[in-house]
Amino acid sequence: MDIRFELIKIFEDTMMFIKTDPALQVASSSSVVRTVLYPEGETPALPENRGFDTAVTVTKERSFQAAMRLQAAYPDAKIAVHNFASATNPGGGVTRGSRAQEECLCRCSTLYPALNSRQLWESYYGFHRNRHDVRYTDACIYTPDVVICKSDEDFPERLPQAEWVTVDVLTCAAPNLRETPYNPMNPGKGDAVQLSHDELYALHVKRARHLLSVAAANGDEVLVLGAFGCGAFRNDPDVVAKAYKDVLAEFDGMFRAICFAVFCTERETRNYGAFASVLG
Repeated sequence: MDIRFELIKIFEDTMMFIKTDPALQVASSSSVVRTVLYPEGETPALPENRGFDTAVTVTKERSFQAAMRLQAAYPDAKIAVHNFASATNPGGGVTRGSRAQEECLCRCSTLYPALNSRQLWESYYGFHRNRHDVRYTDACIYTPDVVICKSDEDFPERLPQAEWVTVDVLTCAAPNLRETPYNPMNPGKGDAVQLSHDELYALHVKRARHLLSVAAANGDEVLVLGAFGCGAFRNDPDVVAKAYKDVLAEFDGMFRAICFAVFCTERETRNYGAFASVLG
């Protein structure tokens, strides 16, 4: 069977799991109504510094794999996971069997229904479609209490309820720097964007500051980040890693642990190598 068809079936099973399991129904509905959009320029105020000795690590895990491990290590802490979003389509290409990070998150959790709401179609996805600017914005969607109900692997399988893990999800898009940025998953009109090293660094500093502020303001103490935009969107991992290292200094003591989960194969280690070199 074609892998895309198999992944579509897995996603459809996830949606059925949410629809038919009473606990997932309640959790999903609660996440949907409590999801909040923080537009660009509306960065929340930071709480008082919590005085943590922040542990920063770089691993080769998938995002939810890292979150599940960290939940066991910090059982009393709120954990937030960064979803490397499509700014124009909820879940990216998950309904078509795509395999980027956002699609993986949607296949094994209750995240998708919270993103696929009328409110966000108007205020986030439609907004970015109509701007015709593939740099997108710093806007961040905060979704609380997303339930990881399937294993985070190539072909996720249902987990027993005792193994479910609840996390918050920060949905924020990186600039799309592909030579041909527009496709059915990223509709619109416009030209490819070329950013200098300094311009890309400044963009990621600003976006990271907004993202981490949203997490801190909502009480999250453990973060799962990653090689933001360094896959299909072609952002330079050395620049992105340096931006995050510099921004983390501004949040020193605010978080208990920050893990950069940079999943990679044996042949595709550039992103992991860049982040491990700068942040490891």
